[in-house]
Amino acid sequence: MAGSTMYAVKSALLTKLQADSTLSSIQVTYGDPLDAMRRESIFMGDINSGIISPESFSTGRRRNVEEYTIDVEIYVQSKPAGQQEAEQRALVLANAVEGVVATYPDLEGAVSQLLFIQCSGMSMSATEAGIDGTRIRLTVSIDVKARMQ
Repeated sequence: MAGSTMYAVKSALLTKLQADSTLSSIQVTYGDPLDAMRRESIFMGDINSGIISPESFSTGRRRNVEEYTIDVEIYVQSKPAGQQEAEQRALVLANAVEGVVATYPDLEGAVSQLLFIQCSGMSMSATEAGIDGTRIRLTVSIDVKARMQ
């Protein structure tokens, strides 16, 4: 395998999310902030389904195309609001993440091999967090396609 763009794309996407004015008051980090998590936070999650395939089946040196999905995790703690309000707030933050991805599908050239990124779906779940109320976890899945050198 000729390397991967996984770290570079994840890092460049983080930079764009941190620079977005609609997310300026939200904790946006490269990894899970664990105990340092605020009532609202966004962090870069797992990378899934890495596929590398040849760009073409011609003779000579072939370039490969890399495809994978980056999960962007959004957490909202419901206290003092209820679960319904927390889910609504999580979706507002997810829309902001989707807006950044739609605005910068090539991350403004930050990763030369990148062909594009695009949102491909989301999932949401709620867990009880004791006296702090319900914690909403919303995962935005972002598909990545890159041409390897």
